[in-house]
Amino acid sequence: MVFKLTGDDHAQAMAIEGAHLFDPSGKGRAMKEWVQVPYSHAAMWPSFADAAHRYVSSL
Repeated sequence: MVFKLTGDDHAQAMAIEGAHLFDPSGKGRAMKEWVQVPYSHAAMWPSFADAAHRYVSSL
């Protein structure tokens, strides 16, 4: 699952084993705010979804 995050939420997501910046092109041009969190950590998805919603709602 991919989430648009910033600040502490971004850092927390990136600290998860297997998480990485989302690179939809596959050409090494990752989207710096977008974090792909692996299925093995799906239990954390709802909290990241809430954080992403708060972030994009504030833009």
